Amino acid sequence: MRIVINNMEHGALIAAAIPRPFDPNNSVVFSRVTSEGNLLGGVIYDDYTRGCIFMHQASFGRNWLTGNMIWMVFDYPFNNLKVNKVAGVVNSRNHELLAFNQRLGFKEEARIKDAYADGDMIILTMERSECRWLNIKPKVYQKDPTDE
Repeated sequence: MRIVINNMEHGALIAAAIPRPFDPNNSVVFSRVTSEGNLLGGVIYDDYTRGCIFMHQASFGRNWLTGNMIWMVFDYPFNNLKVNKVAGVVNSRNHELLAFNQRLGFKEEARIKDAYADGDMIILTMERSECRWLNIKPKVYQKDPTDE
């Protein structure tokens, strides 16, 4: 298994699964694939404001969020972009995704009532000072020669 950066086909698949619009010109994509190239899951970043960036994730298989992957998806916004906050949105009826994000360390910052046809939009955020994932010691990342 390997991590692929900025594969826009993966970005489109991740966005379709969420579902949300995908703009390849204004998004960054981190995805995890099997050795055969099958997409296991990934993260899209968009709406970068210099102080904050939005993160959206989708899973297509088990074990997509390994230690290296989780370090990379938080290292990018906090250490590379130097944002103070990472944000995401979740439908209040999606209890599984809400619990997953809370286990990662995201907290509810705002709620927009009836933003979805079947629930509220919960805006979750994580501040740099609260991100425990930056302390993970990543394995050395080596670019796969088959990566585009």
